[in-house]
Amino acid sequence: MKQIFTNRRSLLLLTFMVGFFSLKGFASSITVTPPRLAFTADGGGYFEGQIEVYGAADKEIRVKTYFMDWDFDEDGTVQFYAEPDQVARSATAWLRIEPSEFLLPAGSKRLVTVRGQVPPETPPGDYWSMFFVEFLPYSVLQTSGMRMSGRVGGSITVTVPGPFTTKGRIDAFIIQKGLINGRPGINATLVFTNEGDSVLEPTGRIEIKDLQNKRVGLLTIPPSKVLPQSRREIRLQEELRLKPGKYVAVAVVDYGGSKLAGYQTVFSVQ
Repeated sequence: MKQIFTNRRSLLLLTFMVGFFSLKGFASSITVTPPRLAFTADGGGYFEGQIEVYGAADKEIRVKTYFMDWDFDEDGTVQFYAEPDQVARSATAWLRIEPSEFLLPAGSKRLVTVRGQVPPETPPGDYWSMFFVEFLPYSVLQTSGMRMSGRVGGSITVTVPGPFTTKGRIDAFIIQKGLINGRPGINATLVFTNEGDSVLEPTGRIEIKDLQNKRVGLLTIPPSKVLPQSRREIRLQEELRLKPGKYVAVAVVDYGGSKLAGYQTVFSVQ
């Protein structure tokens, strides 16, 4: 039976995907860093990295470490999988973490090693997993005004070099008027498909023109992670007052390929 755990775009999970941070808690005394490990290894090759776990100043803590598979759904929600073989490009089976459980004395730190081997004949591209550092017994951490359970996660990406495909397209583009914070505005939804073998981060713009080809609006498409062989809905909102009439909206996305992806549509404002 397939078991999935989801979490709607929390600050914690988004930080896993986009950059470096350390999580502090227990009176600002626990730190796990870095939350992102990236390796490059050929088929049959080995790789190794470390994370640092800093303990609380006033108490000893029992710590457990482990891996879990994850991906995004089409809305960009992170999904965790309790069972193996649910993610086609999972690297979890390649990985080992040591120590898997230990006691962290007050005021000390411990290095945790993540190592692995890429199976021979693995096709080029990106593969991934997530490590977790769990504090036992169950605790509550406090960081940046958010309350979180007593485990911290970080992403692991393994890139197998070679001639892999970087290809993407916009499959759908919907734009319409709406109210943004009670003011006239635009709601837009793009569906971007990653047809390649590596993680893409498309970004770009939406130009809005009247029928005289005069630009009357511009929306920025922020970077969004899109996993290989998957789709992602990118939603945008922008305050913009348009006169009644017809308009042309042109979406242009740069995803790192040899060509830009584009999509044009016509919409009306009543």
